[in-house]
Amino acid sequence: MKAVAGMIILATPAMSQMTCGDMKGLYKSNNCCGLPDKVVEGASMPSSCWQPAEALLPGVMPSVNGRPKYIMALDIDYPPYAYTKQAPFGSNTDLDSPVGVGVDMIKAMGEHCGFDVEVVQAHWSDCWGDGEIGQGLLQGWYHGCMTYTHAAAVRNRYLEFTNSWARLNKPSGLLVKLVGGKPTLSGTDDLSGKTIVDVTGWAPTADTLYFVKNQCTGEKYASDFIIKSGDEMTLPTDGDYPASMAKGPNDKALLALMNGLADAMWVYGDQAANYHCADGETQDGWNCDLWNKFGTDFAYIQSGMFGWMHNGTTVAIAKKGSGIAKALDGCLADFMQTKKFHETCKIEHGNPPHNQLKTCIPNDYFMEDPDYKPDDITKEQFMFPTSAMADGGQSCATGYCNCNEMPPAQ
Repeated sequence: MKAVAGMIILATPAMSQMTCGDMKGLYKSNNCCGLPDKVVEGASMPSSCWQPAEALLPGVMPSVNGRPKYIMALDIDYPPYAYTKQAPFGSNTDLDSPVGVGVDMIKAMGEHCGFDVEVVQAHWSDCWGDGEIGQGLLQGWYHGCMTYTHAAAVRNRYLEFTNSWARLNKPSGLLVKLVGGKPTLSGTDDLSGKTIVDVTGWAPTADTLYFVKNQCTGEKYASDFIIKSGDEMTLPTDGDYPASMAKGPNDKALLALMNGLADAMWVYGDQAANYHCADGETQDGWNCDLWNKFGTDFAYIQSGMFGWMHNGTTVAIAKKGSGIAKALDGCLADFMQTKKFHETCKIEHGNPPHNQLKTCIPNDYFMEDPDYKPDDITKEQFMFPTSAMADGGQSCATGYCNCNEMPPAQ
């Protein structure tokens, strides 16, 4: 077992001989620490000074048992990574905590490396807002936020990222409106002069569209496209796609596209798959009726674009310079070589339930698992470039247009 390293300094055994009153007295008097050799009066080890096992947060009691205690945050509209259990429920505690791959991963790491973790619900905007760090991370409401992909560009100026437990698993894509089953833009379009809507607060961030290549032509896009966030656009209050349909930022961006306010939508390549709902299902974070029109009213004209990312899905993001990434990375590297990592990746989430065997970076235990198989274009279309869609039997009707499908004749 590997202990969490970095900025973590374990409390000394002498701490067990102190009372809560002693500790409060040291805090209140502010006489605990100064120079490294300063004597602390009243402590059972006069040559040392108590050190917290984790970065201290306002309003949170520190760990006193030598095990770091982390407060980690996420929202609940990002299955299978972060969501809440759905009915039928087995217990009246089923809705008390977030669930998902992110929760499984950090808790398994804690068991392996000897730290405690509390996962709390937050707004994504408290972690990362519209082009800047969210107030939750900036003000230290929690140590880190989870399930973020390590994107290039602006986020790196505000945040530090842990390493990824996942391979490059989050390609980007471009959604367009379908008219009579045909895309309003072709996959070969260079986006010159086009308006692109970005999902506010979500990766891939707007600036990363400059780094990807068209998966039909192999060329970068023209630099004169116009990109706007979904929150910048005023949605109509009536028609087939009124503003009232929006439950979250992905809905807002898609509604802007469907109302003709944008020519394409810059989004995760697997977002439509993750937001697919069973008949009659409802979700708090997105509109099932809207996203179930995938393949009939809208589709991807570009998929399998990885140039926007530095790394895959990470354990956590934190305020730059906080040291949280370094503290967790040593644990993650050790944990990823274990059978427990393999078992954690096999936990099923989402609808329909599925595991992360194809997403997690495989170790030797994966290679011995008969369920571990390579990507299949009939099941994980979003992992493949648009240039592969025609030979893979995909078209706008399946939600993944191929390079040969053209807009309707004008």
